[in-house]
Amino acid sequence: MKHRSIAVLFSIVASVAFASRPAVSVRTALPVAPLDRSPIPAYPAAPRGPARTVSGQCFVVTDGGQKVRLAQVEVCIYPQREFEWYAQEVGARCQARFERMKAIAFPKNFAALSVPAMDRSIAAAEALRREIHGAWQVLPAAEASARTDANGRFSITHRVALPYIVFAVGSRTFGGETEYYQWQVSSSVIPDPAQVELSNDNLR
Repeated sequence: MKHRSIAVLFSIVASVAFASRPAVSVRTALPVAPLDRSPIPAYPAAPRGPARTVSGQCFVVTDGGQKVRLAQVEVCIYPQREFEWYAQEVGARCQARFERMKAIAFPKNFAALSVPAMDRSIAAAEALRREIHGAWQVLPAAEASARTDANGRFSITHRVALPYIVFAVGSRTFGGETEYYQWQVSSSVIPDPAQVELSNDNLR
C-alpha cells in the first residue's frame, strides 16, 4: 500500500538529511496546505464472531540489543477489510501531503543548501514525520482495544470475526530524537493469539 512506501522513503531520506546536520529546533511555518485530518467515515459494521482473546507485548530492540518495552501504546483490533479501507484513505492523504512537502523537506541537493535553508529543511522533515505518524488518529474507534502496561504487555478480549488486524502506533524519544513505530499484523500470520509480539520484526 502507498503509506508503507512513504514510511520507507521517510526513513531513508530523513536519515541522510539528519546525519548531514546536527538536530536543531526551528519553529517553521510550512507554506502548504496541512495534512487532511477530517474524520474518516466508519465502515459498515461487520458480523461479529465468537469471543476470543489476543495477548502479547509491544517492544523494540535497539541496535545495541536492548529490549525497550513500550508502555501506554493503544493496541486495537479491526476487521481486516474495514482496516484496509481506512488504510487506503490514510495512505492517500499522506501521499498527497508528502508530494506537497517533498521539495522543502527532502530537497534533491541538501548538501548545497545554505545553513538557514538546511535548518528549514530539517525542521520541515521532522514536522512531516510527526504529521504522518499522527495521521492515524482519524481512524474511527476500534471495536476492541487496550493500552500496554509498564512492561509493554496487553490483553484484549473481542468478538471481531476472522480475519482481523492488530493495529498500534507508538513512539519513543531518546537523545533529543524521536522514533515513530507502527504495526499492522493480520490474524492470518499470528501463530498464537496468546503470544503476539509487536516488535522490530513486524514494524511497518
